[in-house]
Amino acid sequence: MNEKVYELLDTLQKTAVQAGAIAADAAYGVSRKTEELLSTAKQRSRLAGLEGDRDAALAHVGRMVYATHTGALTDSEVLMEKLREIDGLLEEIAALREELGCGPEAPVCPVCGNEGEDGDQFCRDCGGKL
Repeated sequence: MNEKVYELLDTLQKTAVQAGAIAADAAYGVSRKTEELLSTAKQRSRLAGLEGDRDAALAHVGRMVYATHTGALTDSEVLMEKLREIDGLLEEIAALREELGCGPEAPVCPVCGNEGEDGDQFCRDCGGKL
């Protein structure tokens, strides 16, 4: 009888060791996936920040151009510097989108501002050329 108990305890110990190894492997896998998700979330947050910076810079350029239209003097060097800043932001955005596996941004209509869909050549709302 004692032999059967020892055999059962030995089997139980081996099963516990295997279960522990499986749990450790699972925990490692979950940890790696969590790191990947955190990294992706940080990249997406960075992308959102860059897009916000781009939008702010574009708005600033728009105000400068409009001021010129209304007769106010605009320093062309300041305007050019802002345009170079936008170019840099667009490069960073494109690189980050590629790194994240995102496609290019959907086209935006220059006439009405509505977002088109990939492959559109004309705006679905106003018909403007994209």
